[in-house]
Amino acid sequence: MIPRFPSKSFLLTGITLALFGCATTTPVTPTAVAAAPASVATAAAVAGATTPKPTMPAVAPAGGAPIPAAATAARPPGAPAGATPPVPGAPPPPRPFADVIKDAKETKGWFTTYQKDDKVWLEIMPEQIEKPLGFSMNISHGIGEKGLFGNYMGAYGAAQDFYIVAFRRFTPTTVQLIALNAAIGPRDTSPAGYAVERSFSDSLLGTMPVASAPHPERKSFLVELNPIAISDLAHISFQLEQSYRQGYTFDGRNSSIGKIRATDDQLTVQAKLHFATPRLNVPTPGAPPSPVPYLPPPSTLPDVRSLFMGVQYNFAKLPETAMTPRRADARVGYFNTSIYDYATHEKRSPETKVVNRWRLEKKDPAAALSEPKQPIVYWLDKNIPEKYRKPITDGILIWNVAFEKIGFKNAVVVKQQTEKDDFDTSDLRHASVRWMVGKNIPFGARGPSAVDPRSGEILDADIEINEAMSRVLTARYAEDTPRPIGLITRAGALCTYADMKMSELQFSFGLLEARGVFDLNSAEAEGFVADYFRDVMAHEVGHTIGLRHNFRASTIYTNAQLIDPAFTKVSGVTGSVMDYNPVNIALNSEKQAAYWMNTLGPYDMWAVEYGYAEFKPEQESAAIAKIAARSNEPLLAYGTDEDAGFGSALEGIDPTVNRSDLTNDPLAYYGKRVALARELWDKMEAKRLPVGEPYELLRRNFDRGFAQLADYAELTAKYVGGVVVLRDQAGSGRTPLTHIPAEKQRAALKLLADSLFSEDNFKFKPEFLRTLSVDFLQRENSLWGMGSTGNAPSLNLSVPDRVLNLQRSVLMRLTADGVAKRLTDAPALTGDANPALTVTELYTTLQSRIWSELDSSTATTTARRALQREHLRWLVATIKRDSGNTPGDARVMVRALAKQLQAKLDGARRNGSLSVENRAHFDDAYDQVTGALTAVSTKAGA
Repeated sequence: MIPRFPSKSFLLTGITLALFGCATTTPVTPTAVAAAPASVATAAAVAGATTPKPTMPAVAPAGGAPIPAAATAARPPGAPAGATPPVPGAPPPPRPFADVIKDAKETKGWFTTYQKDDKVWLEIMPEQIEKPLGFSMNISHGIGEKGLFGNYMGAYGAAQDFYIVAFRRFTPTTVQLIALNAAIGPRDTSPAGYAVERSFSDSLLGTMPVASAPHPERKSFLVELNPIAISDLAHISFQLEQSYRQGYTFDGRNSSIGKIRATDDQLTVQAKLHFATPRLNVPTPGAPPSPVPYLPPPSTLPDVRSLFMGVQYNFAKLPETAMTPRRADARVGYFNTSIYDYATHEKRSPETKVVNRWRLEKKDPAAALSEPKQPIVYWLDKNIPEKYRKPITDGILIWNVAFEKIGFKNAVVVKQQTEKDDFDTSDLRHASVRWMVGKNIPFGARGPSAVDPRSGEILDADIEINEAMSRVLTARYAEDTPRPIGLITRAGALCTYADMKMSELQFSFGLLEARGVFDLNSAEAEGFVADYFRDVMAHEVGHTIGLRHNFRASTIYTNAQLIDPAFTKVSGVTGSVMDYNPVNIALNSEKQAAYWMNTLGPYDMWAVEYGYAEFKPEQESAAIAKIAARSNEPLLAYGTDEDAGFGSALEGIDPTVNRSDLTNDPLAYYGKRVALARELWDKMEAKRLPVGEPYELLRRNFDRGFAQLADYAELTAKYVGGVVVLRDQAGSGRTPLTHIPAEKQRAALKLLADSLFSEDNFKFKPEFLRTLSVDFLQRENSLWGMGSTGNAPSLNLSVPDRVLNLQRSVLMRLTADGVAKRLTDAPALTGDANPALTVTELYTTLQSRIWSELDSSTATTTARRALQREHLRWLVATIKRDSGNTPGDARVMVRALAKQLQAKLDGARRNGSLSVENRAHFDDAYDQVTGALTAVSTKAGA
C-alpha cells in the first residue's frame, strides 16, 4: 500500500509547466540582514519536543492576518471600545500594507514580491499559509574550482537538492519556512497519523519577520524575504571549509538579492552572497606537522580573502495531486524513492520503494501512438557552444525510440534557449543541459534530478557538461589524470562515465592517429568527438529519466559481433547506453566496426517499458511484474554500481559486472586491451616527431597505456574468487550465486602473470624513455597559475614506479581476506563435482611467479625486487597479525609458504656470483621472513 496524504494541507493546487509573463527586477543591496538559522528555543518549538507549540491566534474574517493576542485581553477602565490596550515591551503594531510597499518595485506572479532599497518583501496570501510547495537551491555562480562551480544543480553539505516546504505562521510577527517530512505517512487523524506526528519532525529552514498588516481586500500580508535569501542556507561555508580550511564566513552586509522572476507557477530569487576571511591560515615555519593538512587558498580570485557565490532559490507549485507511484523492482535499474506508510501492517516493513520517473500520460489513451499531455522537455542553455548543440540534441532525442515502443510519440523534446528567453535554466521548471567552466571540475558530465518525495515524480533535471570534454583533441598531460569524485553522491551525480569516456577517447586518438586512421586536425576527428558527445549525452539523459547504471549490459554480444560493421550499426556495442562503454577499437588483425554506442540497447527499451508504460490501475501490479520477470533473458542482463563495487570502499565480487569492458568474454577482452596498450607504446617508440612538435605528446600516450593496464588488470583480478551475482527471483531458472569456474580463475591468473608480473611487457628503448618530457608551461601553471594545486608532475620518469603501482593494486586484490574467504567457502557451495581454485594454489602461484629468480638462479632487476618486496610485505604482515578476518586455512598456508621461501632465500643469498644489490636484497628478505616466523613461534610458545 502506498502512503496517503489526505490531510487538508496536502490538497495541492494545479501546475502549469509553461512559463508566461516572466517579470524581472533590478538588483538591490541590503546593508545588514539576519542569517536564516533560528535559535535553539525556536527549533525546539518547531520540533514540539519540550517546548509546546504556540497556539495560533485567532484569524481575521476572510483569512486575514492573525489578530494580536493582546487584542482579546480586558480593556483598562475608561478605555474606548475596540481599542487595543498597550502592552509594556510589546513590539509596535505592523505598518499598513500600502505604507510598506510605497515606491517599491512590484514583481507580480504566483508569489508577488516588492523591492525597495535594501529590502525585498514577499506577499503571502491566506491560502498560501501551510500550503506545500516545491523549493530548491542551485548554485548559479561560483569561483571556478574545488566544487564551487556555477551552473551547479543542488546545494552543499547537509542541504538537499529539493524540499517540499510550507510557510507557517509561528507568531504574530514571524513566519517560518518549514521543510516537510513528506515521505512519511499517513498525515491524517487516524491512530497511525497521530503516531507519525509524534515520532517524526519537520525541519526549520528559516524565519522571516512579518512586515505589514493584512491587505484590506486580499487579506494577504508581507514578510521580509532577506533572512532566507541572504543567508548560507545552501551550506556554501561547508564546501569552503572542506576545500580550503581557511575560515571563510558568511558576510550578509555585503551580500545582495539580484534578479527576481515570477510566473503564474514559480518564483525564482537570485542572491549574490559574500564570504570573507580577515586572515589566511598558513603553516608556521619550523612547527611540527599539523594533523589537519594545509590546503592552499583559492587560486582563481583577485584577492583570496574575499569571494562571491551565487544561489538561485526556486519556489514552485506542486502538482495538484501527487503522481501515482510505481513500485521499484531490484531486477530493473531505476533510482528510487522510499515512502513510509505506518498505517499498513501487512508488509514486513512500512517502507515502499518507488521508481523515480517523469509524469508521462497520453493525450489520447485509446491511441496506439499518442503524444503526451506534457512531454519531457530539455532546454539547451544558451551557454553551450553552437558546434556541440546538434550532437547533444541527437543524444537526447535517441530516447524517443524507447518511448515510441510503449505508445508515446515525441515524448522527449529539445528546445534551444535564446537571448529572448527570460528564464534561468537553474529554476524548477526547465529541465536543461548546461555548460560548466572551471578548473579541475570533478566530473565530465552528470545528470541529477529533483524528485517529489511523496511519489517519485521527477520534477526537474539538469545535465551539466564539463567544458573540458570539448578539449580532448588538445588535452595536456596534466589534464589526463583521473579526477576525484569527492562528495558527489546524489542520484545521477555519482557518475564518472564522461571521465572514463574522455580517457578512452584520448587513448583511442593516440592509437588511431598512430595507425594513420585519421589526423587529429581532420573532419573525421571532429566527427569522432561529435559521436563521443552523443554517446555521453544519451547516458546522462538516461539518468535524468530515472535510470541507474547497468554494468552487465556489456556482456551480451560476442567479439565476432563487435567487429562486424553491419551488426554494430544496428545494435551498437552493448546492451545499454547506461553501461560504461569503452571505445570499441579492433586489433590490427580485425575488422573495425562502430566505435561508439550509437543506439539504445535492448535493456534500455525494457527499462523504459517498466517505468513508463501506461496501465489501468487495477492491471498495473500484474503488468509490471510480468515485465520484470523477463530479467532472465540474456539481452536484458543487469547489474549496477554496488554490484560492480567501489574500490576498497565496497568490494565488487562479480567479474561480469564491470565498468569499461565489452563482449561476453570479458577476460579475453582484457587481453585484447593489453595488446592495444602495447601497440600504442610500440608506435610511440617508432614515432618521429616533426620539428617543433613538443615531446609531451609522447609522454601523454606513454601514460595512457599505463592507465589502460591499470583498469584492466584490476578487472582481471576480480575473476579470482569471483562470484556471479544475479538479481533473480524464484522461477527464473537460474541460480542467484554462481562461483566462477576454476579454469576461468586460472586463466585470469595466467593473464596477470604474463602481462603484469613479467618484465617482458614493460621493456622500452632507453632512447625512447629519454624523450618523455613534460609540458613545461603546464607544469609551471600547476605551481603558479590559476587553479594551481601546488604540485607539479615530476621531471623524473620512473618506469619501475609505474609498474609497481599497477602490481601493488592487483596484489592487494588477490591477497585480500575476502578473496581467501570466498575460495575457502567455494567447495561447500559448488560441490565436489566442480573442482575449485584453492587458496593454496593461488598463493603458491603468486609466490612462484614473483620469486621465479630463486628457482632459476638468475639476477633480479630493480623492478622485480620492488615487486618481491611488495609480496614480502603482505606475507610478513599476514604472519604477524592476529586477525579473525583471515580464514584459518589461508593463514596456515601463508606460514607454510613463508618457510619454503625462507629456505630458498637462504640458499640464494649464499650464491657467490650475486651482485651486491641482489645479495643485500635476498639477505634482507631472509631476515624479514625469519623474524616474522620466529616472533609467531615465540608468541605461541609463551
